[in-house]
Amino acid sequence: MQDLRSFLETVRQSLPNLWAELNQEFDPKLELSAYVAHLERQGLYPVLHFDSVRTLAGDISSFPVVTNCFATREAIAAALCLDSERSRTELALEFQRRASTEIDPIVVVSPSEAPCRQTVLDPDLRQLPILTHHLGDRGPYLTMAGAARDPDTGVYNVSFHRAMYVDPTHVALFMEKRHLWNYYLRYKAQGRAMPIAYVLGHHPAYYLGSCALTGIDSDEYRTIGGMLGEPLRLVASESFGDDLLVPADAEMVLEGRILPDETVEEGPFGDFTGYYSPPSQGPLMEVTAITHRRGAAVVDVFVGHRDHALLGSVPKEGGIFERVRQIVPGVRAVNLPHSGTGRLHCYVAIEKQVEGEARLAGMAALTASELIKHVVVVDADIDVFDDREVLWAVATRVQADRDVEIIRGVKGSRLDPSAPNPDYAAKMIIDATCPLDTPFPDRLRTADWVDQ
Repeated sequence: MQDLRSFLETVRQSLPNLWAELNQEFDPKLELSAYVAHLERQGLYPVLHFDSVRTLAGDISSFPVVTNCFATREAIAAALCLDSERSRTELALEFQRRASTEIDPIVVVSPSEAPCRQTVLDPDLRQLPILTHHLGDRGPYLTMAGAARDPDTGVYNVSFHRAMYVDPTHVALFMEKRHLWNYYLRYKAQGRAMPIAYVLGHHPAYYLGSCALTGIDSDEYRTIGGMLGEPLRLVASESFGDDLLVPADAEMVLEGRILPDETVEEGPFGDFTGYYSPPSQGPLMEVTAITHRRGAAVVDVFVGHRDHALLGSVPKEGGIFERVRQIVPGVRAVNLPHSGTGRLHCYVAIEKQVEGEARLAGMAALTASELIKHVVVVDADIDVFDDREVLWAVATRVQADRDVEIIRGVKGSRLDPSAPNPDYAAKMIIDATCPLDTPFPDRLRTADWVDQ
């Protein structure tokens, strides 16, 4: 059985250099995130287990905080049972293989068999260690994924939505206009509150599966099963029974209802772009129950930093690779680099056979993820996991009037601070491949060194 605890044990045993346990007290308001940022400035990205974090009420929490689960490709590879040497393109392809392998049937267990139902708390968020991440954030935020059910088809969507603490029983959500937003609008049109389970801790593969590039008709509980390599165990929720099934092996679940006609001002909040997103009206979630397993830990994603960037990039790289391969068989690698927030820039390496393939590859990448703004397509001799190599190719193989395509008025991210409209922006494809129809100089090469 795969859960958060099995993953943490894997990291302890197999990647001890990527594990750190902190026993001193930490305040959830800015202090814990300041420590993680301090390590980041030193180039250190261990999975971090904080044993003594204060609650919003000011007491030492009985729930440790775990963060940085996604801060290195090596940790993500471990979550998918790959060794560190396979943490680049092989990781993305293994992710896509799993994302395309839905596990069915889903296993539904009784509440007595479900760890997440071992304890039921009163719905009071002040009992929890909820972090304030950045100096300009409006307040404490949860940063994990919620699960809800399509009101018409019954399939489940699992997706990340930041949740701002409003009061002891309410949070305000920010939703990109994708699948969960679509569910919410249909519940609202029916005058119904939308049941939701906000999962504060599970195996990283659970969350990686939620980021797969699936259609709105896909049941993401089954996609997550494919990512785990075993059926996802579910249990009836405390608040809604069989109308909302929740992950049985989660550390903690906040159950609640997104109210159809109530919104509050949410934000500012420092998000993946590295900027604060401005205040906007967010749907209000009423917390109806908090359930957890004994000895539960709460997981946090360090938003706007490397933990967040790789969580956004690795799950998409495999899907983009497959989308490009459908029309450009010579694709060799795809990277959504940390320098581009893990979402806005995409590098694609191809073995170009004919002129025009680079542009086709770029267009395919843009259609695979709406968040991508700029695609740089390079030859296979360029390492797309090295920004310096990609920028060298742009510097030496690109003429702007010939090799840059701009597409206007395309749906983008609501969080893009440069966009003139919150729903659409411009996209760009840069063909940084060597031309096939004119002579081009060879790259410098040196002889191999042989020890004497």
